[in-house]
Amino acid sequence: MPLQYTTVYQISQLAPDWPFACIGLIPLIAGVAIIWGKRRFKWTKPHWLFAGFCCFFGVLWCGIVGPSILSADWRAFTAYQNGDYRTVEGVVYDFHPMPYEGHQDECFSVQDQRFCYSDYEIAAGFHNATSHGGPIRADLPVRIAYRDGRILRLDIPKDQILTPAQSAAVSAEGERLWQRRSDNDPVLQRMNTAALFTAICWTLWWNLQWKRVMRFWIKPPYRPWVQILFRVFFALNFVGALIGFIRQLLSHSLAKQDIIPTIQIAAIMCIVVALMSAYALWMAQRRDAKAALQH
Repeated sequence: MPLQYTTVYQISQLAPDWPFACIGLIPLIAGVAIIWGKRRFKWTKPHWLFAGFCCFFGVLWCGIVGPSILSADWRAFTAYQNGDYRTVEGVVYDFHPMPYEGHQDECFSVQDQRFCYSDYEIAAGFHNATSHGGPIRADLPVRIAYRDGRILRLDIPKDQILTPAQSAAVSAEGERLWQRRSDNDPVLQRMNTAALFTAICWTLWWNLQWKRVMRFWIKPPYRPWVQILFRVFFALNFVGALIGFIRQLLSHSLAKQDIIPTIQIAAIMCIVVALMSAYALWMAQRRDAKAALQH
Protein backbone atom coordinates (compact mmCIF):
# COMPACT_ATOMS: atom_id res chain seq x y z
CA MET A 1 0.00 0.00 0.00
CA PRO A 2 1.50 3.37 -1.01
CA LEU A 3 2.22 5.88 1.73
CA GLN A 4 -0.29 8.65 2.29
CA TYR A 5 1.76 11.86 2.49
CA THR A 6 0.79 15.15 4.10
CA THR A 7 2.51 18.41 3.21
CA VAL A 8 4.24 19.93 6.23
CA TYR A 9 6.07 22.66 4.30
CA GLN A 10 5.39 24.43 1.04
CA ILE A 11 7.19 27.55 -0.10
CA SER A 12 4.08 29.11 -1.64
CA GLN A 13 2.38 29.12 1.78
CA LEU A 14 5.00 31.35 3.39
CA ALA A 15 5.62 35.05 2.93
CA PRO A 16 9.04 36.21 1.68
CA ASP A 17 11.65 37.34 4.20
CA TRP A 18 10.40 40.93 4.10
CA PRO A 19 11.31 41.86 7.71
CA PHE A 20 14.96 40.87 7.33
CA ALA A 21 15.22 42.25 3.80
CA CYS A 22 13.89 45.64 4.94
CA ILE A 23 15.86 45.89 8.18
CA GLY A 24 18.14 48.43 6.51
CA LEU A 25 15.27 50.94 6.61
CA ILE A 26 15.78 51.31 10.38
CA PRO A 27 19.30 52.83 10.25
CA LEU A 28 18.40 54.73 7.08
CA ILE A 29 15.41 56.44 8.71
CA ALA A 30 17.43 57.05 11.88
CA GLY A 31 20.26 58.64 9.89
CA VAL A 32 17.90 60.89 7.94
CA ALA A 33 16.13 61.91 11.18
CA ILE A 34 19.45 62.78 12.85
CA ILE A 35 20.59 64.86 9.87
CA TRP A 36 17.25 66.66 9.80
CA GLY A 37 17.41 67.29 13.55
CA LYS A 38 20.96 68.63 13.36
CA ARG A 39 20.06 71.02 10.54
CA ARG A 40 16.62 72.03 11.80
CA PHE A 41 17.10 72.04 15.57
CA LYS A 42 20.91 72.36 15.78
CA TRP A 43 21.38 69.05 17.61
CA THR A 44 24.93 68.57 18.86
CA LYS A 45 24.54 64.82 19.28
CA PRO A 46 24.84 62.31 17.69
CA HIS A 47 27.87 63.18 15.56
CA TRP A 48 27.61 63.75 11.81
CA LEU A 49 29.77 60.68 11.24
CA PHE A 50 27.23 58.51 13.04
CA ALA A 51 24.37 59.89 10.94
CA GLY A 52 26.39 59.36 7.77
CA PHE A 53 27.23 55.79 8.73
CA CYS A 54 23.54 55.02 9.43
CA CYS A 55 22.53 56.36 6.02
CA PHE A 56 25.34 54.54 4.24
CA PHE A 57 24.56 51.23 5.93
CA GLY A 58 20.83 51.62 5.28
CA VAL A 59 21.29 52.46 1.59
CA LEU A 60 23.78 49.60 1.17
CA TRP A 61 21.40 47.12 2.80
CA CYS A 62 18.27 48.28 1.00
CA GLY A 63 20.09 48.54 -2.32
CA ILE A 64 22.03 45.25 -2.30
CA VAL A 65 21.27 42.85 0.56
CA GLY A 66 17.49 43.28 0.70
CA PRO A 67 16.88 42.90 -3.05
CA SER A 68 19.14 39.83 -3.23
CA ILE A 69 17.15 38.14 -0.43
CA LEU A 70 13.78 38.93 -2.00
CA SER A 71 15.05 37.94 -5.43
CA ALA A 72 16.09 34.49 -4.17
CA ASP A 73 12.69 34.08 -2.49
CA TRP A 74 10.90 35.11 -5.66
CA ARG A 75 12.91 32.77 -7.90
CA ALA A 76 12.19 29.81 -5.64
CA PHE A 77 8.51 30.75 -5.40
CA THR A 78 8.01 31.14 -9.15
CA ALA A 79 9.95 27.93 -9.82
CA TYR A 80 7.55 26.03 -7.60
CA GLN A 81 4.49 27.71 -9.10
CA ASN A 82 5.68 26.87 -12.61
CA GLY A 83 6.56 23.29 -11.75
CA ASP A 84 10.25 23.94 -12.42
CA TYR A 85 11.56 21.52 -9.82
CA ARG A 86 12.46 17.88 -9.27
CA THR A 87 10.95 15.37 -6.86
CA VAL A 88 12.64 12.68 -4.80
CA GLU A 89 10.99 10.09 -2.58
CA GLY A 90 12.55 7.73 -0.09
CA VAL A 91 13.85 7.28 3.44
CA VAL A 92 16.08 9.80 5.21
CA TYR A 93 19.61 8.47 5.74
CA ASP A 94 23.04 9.84 6.65
CA PHE A 95 21.23 12.32 8.90
CA HIS A 96 23.37 14.89 10.75
CA PRO A 97 21.23 17.18 12.93
CA MET A 98 22.17 20.80 13.49
CA PRO A 99 23.23 21.67 17.07
CA TYR A 100 20.77 23.97 18.78
CA GLU A 101 23.25 26.85 18.71
CA GLY A 102 24.01 26.39 15.01
CA HIS A 103 27.63 26.50 13.77
CA GLN A 104 26.89 23.73 11.26
CA ASP A 105 24.02 22.88 8.94
CA GLU A 106 21.58 20.04 9.35
CA CYS A 107 22.10 17.60 6.47
CA PHE A 108 20.50 14.41 5.22
CA SER A 109 20.18 12.38 2.05
CA VAL A 110 17.26 10.84 0.18
CA GLN A 111 18.33 8.43 -2.58
CA ASP A 112 21.23 10.26 -4.25
CA GLN A 113 20.16 13.80 -3.30
CA ARG A 114 21.77 15.69 -0.39
CA PHE A 115 20.01 18.50 1.47
CA CYS A 116 21.52 20.96 3.98
CA TYR A 117 19.91 23.88 5.80
CA SER A 118 19.92 25.82 9.07
CA ASP A 119 17.50 27.84 11.18
CA TYR A 120 20.12 30.59 11.31
CA GLU A 121 20.25 31.18 7.55
CA ILE A 122 18.15 33.56 5.52
CA ALA A 123 17.44 31.54 2.40
CA ALA A 124 14.53 30.41 0.31
CA GLY A 125 13.06 27.02 1.10
CA PHE A 126 12.69 24.79 4.11
CA HIS A 127 15.23 25.35 6.90
CA ASN A 128 13.68 24.19 10.19
CA ALA A 129 16.25 21.99 11.96
CA THR A 130 15.27 19.12 14.24
CA SER A 131 16.85 20.77 17.30
CA HIS A 132 14.41 23.65 16.82
CA GLY A 133 11.37 21.42 16.50
CA GLY A 134 11.75 20.52 12.83
CA PRO A 135 10.16 17.36 11.40
CA ILE A 136 13.18 15.60 9.82
CA ARG A 137 14.78 12.60 11.54
CA ALA A 138 16.66 9.48 10.55
CA ASP A 139 14.73 6.70 8.73
CA LEU A 140 11.76 8.99 8.08
CA PRO A 141 9.94 8.42 4.76
CA VAL A 142 9.70 11.70 2.86
CA ARG A 143 8.75 13.10 -0.51
CA ILE A 144 10.56 16.30 -1.43
CA ALA A 145 10.16 18.81 -4.24
CA TYR A 146 13.42 20.67 -4.68
CA ARG A 147 15.41 22.97 -6.92
CA ASP A 148 19.14 23.71 -6.69
CA GLY A 149 19.33 21.76 -3.45
CA ARG A 150 16.61 23.87 -1.76
CA ILE A 151 13.49 22.14 -0.41
CA LEU A 152 10.41 23.77 -1.91
CA ARG A 153 7.88 21.26 -0.56
CA LEU A 154 8.21 18.62 2.13
CA ASP A 155 5.72 15.75 2.46
CA ILE A 156 5.69 13.29 5.39
CA PRO A 157 3.37 10.36 6.14
CA LYS A 158 0.49 11.65 8.24
CA ASP A 159 1.02 9.14 11.03
CA GLN A 160 4.66 10.21 11.44
CA ILE A 161 4.17 13.96 11.71
CA LEU A 162 5.20 15.41 15.07
CA THR A 163 2.46 17.12 17.05
CA PRO A 164 3.06 20.72 18.22
CA ALA A 165 3.68 19.38 21.74
CA GLN A 166 6.27 16.90 20.43
CA SER A 167 8.01 19.59 18.40
CA ALA A 168 8.14 21.86 21.45
CA ALA A 169 9.57 19.02 23.55
CA VAL A 170 12.27 18.31 20.94
CA SER A 171 13.18 22.01 20.82
CA ALA A 172 13.32 22.20 24.62
CA GLU A 173 15.59 19.15 24.72
CA GLY A 174 17.88 20.72 22.13
CA GLU A 175 18.09 23.90 24.20
CA ARG A 176 18.84 21.88 27.34
CA LEU A 177 21.67 20.01 25.62
CA TRP A 178 23.07 23.29 24.28
CA GLN A 179 22.99 24.76 27.79
CA ARG A 180 24.85 21.74 29.09
CA ARG A 181 27.50 22.08 26.38
CA SER A 182 27.86 25.77 27.19
CA ASP A 183 28.26 25.05 30.90
CA ASN A 184 30.98 22.50 30.13
CA ASP A 185 32.82 24.71 27.63
CA PRO A 186 35.89 26.14 29.44
CA VAL A 187 36.60 28.74 26.73
CA LEU A 188 33.06 30.13 26.92
CA GLN A 189 33.17 30.23 30.72
CA ARG A 190 36.49 32.09 30.62
CA MET A 191 34.93 34.64 28.28
CA ASN A 192 31.85 35.04 30.48
CA THR A 193 33.91 35.45 33.65
CA ALA A 194 36.26 37.95 31.98
CA ALA A 195 33.34 39.94 30.56
CA LEU A 196 31.65 40.19 33.96
CA PHE A 197 34.91 41.25 35.62
CA THR A 198 35.32 43.91 32.92
CA ALA A 199 31.76 45.08 33.63
CA ILE A 200 32.67 45.44 37.34
CA CYS A 201 35.72 47.56 36.51
CA TRP A 202 33.81 49.70 34.03
CA THR A 203 30.81 50.36 36.26
CA LEU A 204 33.13 51.01 39.22
CA TRP A 205 34.78 53.72 37.15
CA TRP A 206 31.32 55.09 36.41
CA ASN A 207 30.70 55.52 40.13
CA LEU A 208 34.13 56.98 40.92
CA GLN A 209 34.13 59.40 37.98
CA TRP A 210 30.41 59.93 37.67
CA LYS A 211 30.59 63.56 36.54
CA ARG A 212 32.88 62.67 33.64
CA VAL A 213 30.84 59.62 32.70
CA MET A 214 27.64 61.66 32.57
CA ARG A 215 29.13 63.40 29.55
CA PHE A 216 28.42 60.23 27.57
CA TRP A 217 24.73 61.11 27.81
CA ILE A 218 24.30 64.82 28.53
CA LYS A 219 26.39 67.99 28.62
CA PRO A 220 27.08 69.92 31.84
CA PRO A 221 25.91 71.77 33.87
CA TYR A 222 23.85 69.09 35.62
CA ARG A 223 20.82 69.75 37.76
CA PRO A 224 20.91 68.15 41.25
CA TRP A 225 18.04 65.75 40.57
CA VAL A 226 19.68 64.67 37.32
CA GLN A 227 22.91 63.92 39.17
CA ILE A 228 21.04 61.84 41.74
CA LEU A 229 19.29 59.79 39.06
CA PHE A 230 22.54 59.11 37.23
CA ARG A 231 24.38 58.16 40.42
CA VAL A 232 21.62 55.71 41.34
CA PHE A 233 21.76 54.31 37.81
CA PHE A 234 25.53 53.90 38.00
CA ALA A 235 25.31 52.25 41.43
CA LEU A 236 22.68 49.77 40.27
CA ASN A 237 24.81 48.83 37.26
CA PHE A 238 27.81 48.19 39.51
CA VAL A 239 25.77 46.07 41.92
CA GLY A 240 24.28 44.11 39.02
CA ALA A 241 27.72 43.42 37.53
CA LEU A 242 29.07 42.36 40.92
CA ILE A 243 26.17 39.99 41.56
CA GLY A 244 26.55 38.50 38.08
CA PHE A 245 30.28 37.96 38.62
CA ILE A 246 29.72 36.25 41.96
CA ARG A 247 27.02 33.99 40.49
CA GLN A 248 29.33 33.09 37.62
CA LEU A 249 32.12 32.08 40.01
CA LEU A 250 29.75 30.09 42.21
CA SER A 251 28.19 28.19 39.31
CA HIS A 252 31.35 27.85 37.20
CA SER A 253 34.38 28.04 39.47
CA LEU A 254 37.64 28.47 37.61
CA ALA A 255 40.01 25.54 37.50
CA LYS A 256 43.66 26.22 38.21
CA GLN A 257 44.59 26.04 34.52
CA ASP A 258 41.83 28.53 33.63
CA ILE A 259 42.87 31.36 35.97
CA ILE A 260 45.73 32.83 33.91
CA PRO A 261 43.86 32.68 30.55
CA THR A 262 40.83 34.32 32.16
CA ILE A 263 42.99 37.13 33.60
CA GLN A 264 44.56 37.68 30.18
CA ILE A 265 41.17 37.87 28.47
CA ALA A 266 39.87 40.26 31.14
CA ALA A 267 42.94 42.47 30.75
CA ILE A 268 42.38 42.72 26.99
CA MET A 269 38.70 43.54 27.48
CA CYS A 270 39.50 46.19 30.11
CA ILE A 271 42.09 47.82 27.82
CA VAL A 272 39.64 47.92 24.91
CA VAL A 273 36.88 49.44 27.06
CA ALA A 274 39.31 51.96 28.55
CA LEU A 275 40.52 53.06 25.11
CA MET A 276 36.95 53.41 23.84
CA SER A 277 35.95 55.45 26.89
CA ALA A 278 39.04 57.66 26.64
CA TYR A 279 38.36 58.31 22.97
CA ALA A 280 34.71 59.19 23.64
CA LEU A 281 35.70 61.63 26.40
CA TRP A 282 38.41 63.17 24.20
CA MET A 283 35.87 63.72 21.43
CA ALA A 284 33.47 65.35 23.90
CA GLN A 285 36.18 67.68 25.21
CA ARG A 286 37.24 68.56 21.70
CA ARG A 287 33.67 69.37 20.72
CA ASP A 288 33.19 71.56 23.81
CA ALA A 289 36.43 73.40 23.07
CA LYS A 290 35.26 74.16 19.52
CA ALA A 291 31.90 75.35 20.82
CA ALA A 292 33.64 77.65 23.33
CA LEU A 293 35.80 79.19 20.60
CA GLN A 294 32.76 79.83 18.42
CA HIS A 295 31.09 81.74 21.24
